[in-house]
Amino acid sequence: MTTAINPTKVPRALTVAGSDCGGGAGIQADLKTFTALATYGMSVLTALTAQNTLGVTDIHAVPEDFVRAQFTAVISDLGVDAMKTGMLFSASLIETVADLVRDAQIPYLVVDPVMVATSGAHLLAPDAVSALVASLLPLATLITPNAPEADVLLQHVPDRSPGLPERIRSIADMKSAAAALHTLGPRYVLIKGGHLALDPVTLDPLHDEDAEATAQDGIVIDVLYDGVTREYTLFKSSRVKTLNTHGTGCTLSAAITALLASGATVPDAVRRGVAYTHQAIVHALPLGQGHGPLNHAFHLRSATAATALLEDYLPGPEGYVDESVANGKVAAVAEEEEKAEGAVEDRVVVLSDYGWRVESRLIPTQRSFVQLLKNACSAEWHAYTKHKFVLGMADSTLPEASFRHYLTQDYIFLTHFARCNALAAYKAQSMADTVFSAEIVCHIARESQLHVDYCAEWGISKAELSATKEARANLAYTRFTLDRGMAGDLLDLRAALAPCLLGYGDIGMDLCTSEATVKDHEKNRYWKWICNYADNDYQQAVRDGEVLLERLAVEYGVWHAPKRIEALVETFRKATLLECGFWEMGWNVEW
Repeated sequence: MTTAINPTKVPRALTVAGSDCGGGAGIQADLKTFTALATYGMSVLTALTAQNTLGVTDIHAVPEDFVRAQFTAVISDLGVDAMKTGMLFSASLIETVADLVRDAQIPYLVVDPVMVATSGAHLLAPDAVSALVASLLPLATLITPNAPEADVLLQHVPDRSPGLPERIRSIADMKSAAAALHTLGPRYVLIKGGHLALDPVTLDPLHDEDAEATAQDGIVIDVLYDGVTREYTLFKSSRVKTLNTHGTGCTLSAAITALLASGATVPDAVRRGVAYTHQAIVHALPLGQGHGPLNHAFHLRSATAATALLEDYLPGPEGYVDESVANGKVAAVAEEEEKAEGAVEDRVVVLSDYGWRVESRLIPTQRSFVQLLKNACSAEWHAYTKHKFVLGMADSTLPEASFRHYLTQDYIFLTHFARCNALAAYKAQSMADTVFSAEIVCHIARESQLHVDYCAEWGISKAELSATKEARANLAYTRFTLDRGMAGDLLDLRAALAPCLLGYGDIGMDLCTSEATVKDHEKNRYWKWICNYADNDYQQAVRDGEVLLERLAVEYGVWHAPKRIEALVETFRKATLLECGFWEMGWNVEW
């Protein structure tokens, strides 16, 4: 059962985790965080715990049938834009949740591999780690282990490199561990550095005898690894002198999940999630006799924070990291911060002072028009980019007759795609945009000839291509885009064309980097097709198209016109569904 489509703009986040009757961690912390970050929160209980700030005294596992019933109730009616997992406790429960996630096709999955509570209580059975690695991590968008949890997971990395540390003690260890954990399936790995004692000046690991004395006086480094770009981002923050850290991991993963549901990219969601969690620690509540809880509603007690929460402004205050910095070099936020020695090849986000204004607004406004479109149509986008036709190309199980039919229809589609861009040139209001569209038409002409050559490799002649009649799915899609262009303006047309350009880019990169893809021309006849769309030339075309869409959204005043946004989202949604229809046409060899 796939997740229900979102008819509103309200972000929907789901937590599948245990209950903390003390309110500091588990689903209680998750739901508080979802609400604080303007996300509609839902929960599936996996276990009931009797715990407080001193520790966990008892655990009652929820029957797996009831876990399944909760999940089905939420997915079938309310739907989910992003989901996180927390305490899963047993191997059989993990496998049940993995099956549910796989069937639901949820766009974003954040896995917090909860193993040990802040108090030291074990929350994951020893035999469950293998199930976590085998069943759930391959489905994850992001995993968020702390250093001890990462140490455990590293024991399950196949063909373990001799260079991997037995115990993570340094930033270099965190980086090598993150890259290794990526091989278990998730695209992104965030290793949290709160357990590491680092010298505040050199960032070198401290010896055990020095660690206790300096643990409350220094900095924390969290490392995010993107397995596709192979880039590291280091998040540097000051360490808070407090024992009130109960629920920190739950809060961070929940914040990231809420921000992903709201349309943020993973790196941006991590950055803002770290900032929110830090403030919740700074304003932690001194409750109980042990490790007290975070304050998830700190903005309600801080006038400065509340003001920043309610204001609607874009990034730009002193201390904000320029998101355009993506070349792997250090980007310091405040002038007084020094570059971390030994990390000059990585991007370092220095989250200094942690005022809400320094981190800008943590509750996201949709600053990316492209991300808004994808987020509003997340279920349709997932159905399109994860269609069985697409997955069949990855593992070479797609029937060749289906692919040949697709190729012949795609030749016809290219002709209409060129016509659409010619119309875009006519609709353009500047010479630069006219030339841009005209160059796309010329590029399509070259691509069409390459397509003819590629079809010949499949035994399809130019004469056969020319004689092929247009299938109904092709007719519906191409006429829809042309009609939107004729009836609307340039942005309407570009929104109708966007699913084709952006979707093939996503599919190409996903299949090229997926462990499930057979990456061998001899064993997979579709590998060449995959490489074409993962190639730098096509990916650059995608980036150019995204830049154009973002600019047009500003020039056409989209952000000040909610009704216009709704209309553009519907255009994008319909075009995405028509792309799904194109795959169905190929799969079923429909005319």
